[in-house]
Amino acid sequence: MSLHNKALVVYPHAHANRLESIREYAATQAIELFEFTTEEFFSQPGRCLDQTDHVVILADDEDMTEHVNLAKTLNFSLGVIPLNPRSRLHKWFNIPTQPEEALQLAFSSDSTALDIMRCNEQVVLGMLMLGETPFLDQRSKTYLNRRSSLWQLLLYRLALVWSSLRNLLNIKPFAVTLTTGREVTLKTAITGLVAIENDINCAAARLINTSLSAQDGKISTVLIAPKSISEYLGFLVTAILRGEAGVKRLPRALSYIKSQYLKIESSRPLSYFIDGRKHEASCIELQLYPGAVRLNAGPIVQAGQNGSTQVKDTMKVDNLPLNETRLNMIQHHLPLFTRALEDDFKDLFLLLRDNAQAHSHYIALMVLSVIVASLGLFLSSAAVIIGAMVLAPLMAPIISLAMGLLRGDRLLLQRSLATIGIGVLLALTTASLIALLIPIDKITPEMAGRLHPNLLDLGVAVASGIAGGYAHARESVMKSLPGVAIAVALVPPLSVAGIGIGWWQWEVFSGAMLLFLTNLVGIALSAALTFLVLGYAPLVKAKRGLAISAALLAAVAVPLTIAFSDMQDRWQIERDLTREPFSIHGKSMSMIGPQVTRQGEVIVIRGDLVAEQPILLADLRALKTRLEMHWQRPVMLELNTRIRMRPTSQN
Repeated sequence: MSLHNKALVVYPHAHANRLESIREYAATQAIELFEFTTEEFFSQPGRCLDQTDHVVILADDEDMTEHVNLAKTLNFSLGVIPLNPRSRLHKWFNIPTQPEEALQLAFSSDSTALDIMRCNEQVVLGMLMLGETPFLDQRSKTYLNRRSSLWQLLLYRLALVWSSLRNLLNIKPFAVTLTTGREVTLKTAITGLVAIENDINCAAARLINTSLSAQDGKISTVLIAPKSISEYLGFLVTAILRGEAGVKRLPRALSYIKSQYLKIESSRPLSYFIDGRKHEASCIELQLYPGAVRLNAGPIVQAGQNGSTQVKDTMKVDNLPLNETRLNMIQHHLPLFTRALEDDFKDLFLLLRDNAQAHSHYIALMVLSVIVASLGLFLSSAAVIIGAMVLAPLMAPIISLAMGLLRGDRLLLQRSLATIGIGVLLALTTASLIALLIPIDKITPEMAGRLHPNLLDLGVAVASGIAGGYAHARESVMKSLPGVAIAVALVPPLSVAGIGIGWWQWEVFSGAMLLFLTNLVGIALSAALTFLVLGYAPLVKAKRGLAISAALLAAVAVPLTIAFSDMQDRWQIERDLTREPFSIHGKSMSMIGPQVTRQGEVIVIRGDLVAEQPILLADLRALKTRLEMHWQRPVMLELNTRIRMRPTSQN
């Protein structure tokens, strides 16, 4: 590396003791030094520069701006020796932390022409920050110490989470007008902005899926513009999880502009920070001067670029709120969920209003699906029942009901309830007639599976409602609706309820009808919540409908909870029966395939009791007594006794 043979050394008077090491290095390299204090140099820079056009400065972050500004004006080259080993100058200009290496770089004759960004005529070395910029401010001690240990990294991330969530509900977008060097004007609202100059490895740079360079002739600006609190939280989670790694796709709350010039205008004064120093203005102009300063920097890290100047501006602004309706939605405060615009739900509303009507094809498909389901139930054929699920049109008016509840649309509510009521009456009537025509009154396994709903069935209904609401809101996934219909199975329980009417059996009707109501309420509530999250109604407007749905869900959940508790109790009894053999009167007996039911307080146990010796009536009575003492409840046994004969051992 070639070195200058003459150089000015400019130093703060308080750090004159740092000159000794510089003098020793200059003496070994035969470099002639001209020493000036910072005050002397700035008072008469022209006279000082008569000696040489290379200046080595001892500076910190705060002092560097004035030196760069003067170097641009008087066209001299700069070598930098940071006074603080933790100075950001090391990172910005890749200056070595080892004193010997830093001196060698400072006196090198190979200077790099660096771009200079000015903000309202003030030099920006690292970055400019405006508004709320979570995870992007890297001046704190927790950030600087984050790599020293795992504990410091955890402390840094906890500090980030706390500082970001502390003012979450108070974040307010502010209206700005952005103008680029290509005379592109955007009227939008943002919560924060970061303009990057030399700090190309900062947290903000890692949140955009593009390459940056300190010598590309452009200002890289990251705009934070969430349209809801949930979107803002998504941005925070992305920033936390990605850590030191970059992202593959631009987060929804971020936009990105790369231009040589950017003007930010607002109707009120804006507070902003240039390399940590606070300023205030209602108009902020960012201007880049390519190759304006010659500075001895280390190899500038360029993310995937060779540092060539780009001619075209980069505008990734699809995530910016530009629509006037959208701006009105967020100008006072961020909503909890991103609100859908009228253009977004116009087609959906037309579809849901049509689905709420009891068309002739709805009636035909309803009758046909019940016929197929009823026959499949008598045949105990799962394949036939699945076919009936696909045919059933009941899902559509239930989704319309969900939207009506959410938005308080009385007409949509009335029509969807009427259509659902017509479908239920058709199903019960058709299934009861089929039960009367078929001379079989045996409950098949497929029927029995729909007589005892519990909380697990409610979980299926809720998940299916979310899927159904999302599929209606997103046209690209509408093809998934048959799968949703199969998952929730609306028609089979209605058919079983109709069969219960035909047989005049209350237990069959009530159990199956409870399952249908579970599905109906679960789908309606979860689909309404899905539409709320997708932004099809404000939370204030949706409160009443959601409260009604939640009340109905709570009412349905009571018997389901009791049924779930009963099922859990029966599973526990079955585990107790099969855990280990019973020893009765010296005989070892094992219970095989027990089935437990309840008749009031009586536990009914059916299954096979196996032993290697004949099982007598006295043995069964002793077993019954032991079980009653163990569970403190009466027990009824309906058991098949079997004798196990092991192979005769061969001599």
